[in-house]
Amino acid sequence: MNFVAELLQFGDREFYKDWWNSETVTYFWANWNIPVHKWCLRHFYKPMLKKGINRRLAQTAVFLVSAFFHEYLVSVPLRMFRLWAFMGMMAQVPLAWFVSRFLNGNYGNAAVWISLIIGQPVAVLMYVHDYYVLHYEGST
Repeated sequence: MNFVAELLQFGDREFYKDWWNSETVTYFWANWNIPVHKWCLRHFYKPMLKKGINRRLAQTAVFLVSAFFHEYLVSVPLRMFRLWAFMGMMAQVPLAWFVSRFLNGNYGNAAVWISLIIGQPVAVLMYVHDYYVLHYEGST
């Protein structure tokens, strides 16, 4: 990404921080994709706080918007609406609460990595399964 930023003379070249060292899920999501995180802060989170919405509800609303777009970006190309990406993103909210409350240090980092190693591939496999059932199962 930095190479493309140099070619395009993009001023802000900070695309991610040390997300692999995340000890909480919220730290992971804040450092995984910096441009998207800043956009969500600027256009959703901070305006909600200014309107008096509590911090937890504002965070959940940002995840709701993010979950919608994740599902949209998967559903449209596959031409099937299944909600696996939406549910995977929304599952991050209780996971973030659990990890921040009960797991510290390396245990929190392990929880983040387990959610990455198991959670995302399971969601992808659910789409693969549903796509196969929808398009190929009846023809064999």
